[in-house]
Amino acid sequence: MEITWTIILLLILSGILFGALTTMAGSGGGVFYVSFMVLILGMAFDEARDTSIFIMVIASGTAFFSYLKQGRTNLKLSLIFTTFTILGSILCWIFLYFYPVSNQLLIIVFGLILLVIAANMFLKIYLDKKNGNSTERPENNFNLKNFNYKKDLKRGIPFFIAAGFTSRLIGIGGGVITGPSLHIIFGFPIHYATAISSSIVFFTAIFNTILLISYGKINYVIGIFLAIGSVIGAIIGAKLSHKLSETYLQMLVALLLIFIGINMLFPII
Repeated sequence: MEITWTIILLLILSGILFGALTTMAGSGGGVFYVSFMVLILGMAFDEARDTSIFIMVIASGTAFFSYLKQGRTNLKLSLIFTTFTILGSILCWIFLYFYPVSNQLLIIVFGLILLVIAANMFLKIYLDKKNGNSTERPENNFNLKNFNYKKDLKRGIPFFIAAGFTSRLIGIGGGVITGPSLHIIFGFPIHYATAISSSIVFFTAIFNTILLISYGKINYVIGIFLAIGSVIGAIIGAKLSHKLSETYLQMLVALLLIFIGINMLFPII
């Protein structure tokens, strides 16, 4: 693809939109980065996937430091959870080494997973409303440092491993799994779950990108310009996330994921 000024502007503006939207909704930017590069830019899936992981190092890193400054995440907790997502990524690296998956099959898997993610987001919204849980603002009396996450760690580990596996397999970052898991299984308030999830995505993406530099298909030019926009969007999203309705943002993202998932399975755009 020839990189023109029009393409550069499109990449940056798209990055801003994806970075802001996914940071606020806690859905993980990879679902949009991969979809955009495959459906709009016409990239092969494996190249789009690897480039998406590279982008998330920069975009989720920006979100991580913003949330760290706000006190909504911390390094120790993030690294503990990341241990298991990296384990999942390692398992996926081993799996792909012995059982290479075609791009066409990956597209089908990606489309199906987007539909499952969307359904899960709607389910989480329903459960929050049914149980009377507020997703609009962080709890004022919540103390991250004193929160007892260990009692639910065994139940959460399989989900972290699954997040790491899918992160490497289809390049979605894993935030769409870790975010709801932190909220539903561990009981973190949604705004804290979003922040910690971004931290996990950041450190997991670093691990995968280090390996992809030698063994992957990263398109650095497209990745860098999308990342520039994503950094701006992540900063905007991190600042606005506590001011906007989490429920409506997640509903919007879920509807977009349904549209994208259907397009992956049955291309209409």
